[in-house]
Amino acid sequence: MDISKQLIINKTENGKVFTCPSCNSIHIEFKNLNLNFSEAQYEHFAKYIMNLDGKVWEKKNENTLYERKIIIPIGHKNFNILLNIADLEEFKILLNNSRNRMYIQTKKKSDFIFFTYLS
Repeated sequence: MDISKQLIINKTENGKVFTCPSCNSIHIEFKNLNLNFSEAQYEHFAKYIMNLDGKVWEKKNENTLYERKIIIPIGHKNFNILLNIADLEEFKILLNNSRNRMYIQTKKKSDFIFFTYLS
């Protein structure tokens, strides 16, 4: 796979979204997760995540033993994504690649650039 042909759509401290013309997929790397979608699947998933209210889900799941209370099913009964509020907010920034949004570079560490969201 020629990485020079891959296009980074967005990047945060803990993740990256990029396209791959070889497999026609959009790849999400977030913390220790890797998700691969077609464009339509990505749009559906991103919309779902953007509409999640983390505080509501943390309250609903406050009595679970999971440390991260925001539980996101991803289509397989044996696998869920677990997030806390901070994770969810960063994930939303990562998946929000609208050209109408503005981001500013706040600091650089090795080859990762950290962004602050401006509304």
